[in-house]
Amino acid sequence: MANIRHVAFIVKEPERLFDFYNHLFGVEQVRVSPTGSIHVIDGLFNLAFLKQVEAPSEIENTHRADGQEVDQRVGINHFGFTVENVDAQVGRLPETVKRGESPQNGRPAEMRVIDPWGNNFDLSSRGFLGREERTLPGVRRVVVQADQPDQTADFYTSVMDLEEVRRERDGSIDLTDGDISMGLIQEGFVGKAGIQYIGFQVEDWDAARARFKDLGIDVPADPPAGELLLKDPEGNLFAVSAKGWGA
Repeated sequence: MANIRHVAFIVKEPERLFDFYNHLFGVEQVRVSPTGSIHVIDGLFNLAFLKQVEAPSEIENTHRADGQEVDQRVGINHFGFTVENVDAQVGRLPETVKRGESPQNGRPAEMRVIDPWGNNFDLSSRGFLGREERTLPGVRRVVVQADQPDQTADFYTSVMDLEEVRRERDGSIDLTDGDISMGLIQEGFVGKAGIQYIGFQVEDWDAARARFKDLGIDVPADPPAGELLLKDPEGNLFAVSAKGWGA
């Protein structure tokens, strides 16, 4: 089975976002690239804060010629899976699905894939710098806008071996790799397709609430029945839940 272990953002100030998520959820810095991008982990999951590049560049297959992301709009950019064997996983993809090797410049990704709906995801057999430590707080959910949730779910269950957990009346579908849930929703939140937000599960709501208060963010005294949606300093949506998402 493929495991969801990575989400990358395009950001203006990587250090500012690292400080924010480090204070709230204790993420650990594991890599700083020559361009100033920062990779962090919560033990299990990797977040990449990729510094926005404003200079133009030619496009070569799935990336820019300088190795950076084609889409340099600020926001969540792509996600990634760990797999046992990249070539074997790529061999399961439909011929029509675009793919290309990721620039080998120290980043953990080995192959970029663009699914039939334009969502970018990475494949890596060497992992995304995490240690497979399932501690909390931690990322336990990614939410993706999908115009056709049924077809999108079929793709990720058949090609990436995710398992379907539930279908809601509004047409949304939840998938899981056993640790991380992927929510497929028809109506987005951020004005563009792809990942809309990630979700952090916390173990101690009172302790989490105190950390939010340190940053001037008020959250309810009682944990929400589901999830609480908030924004980070660059306007990215993220969710917090004490209950989790039943992955």
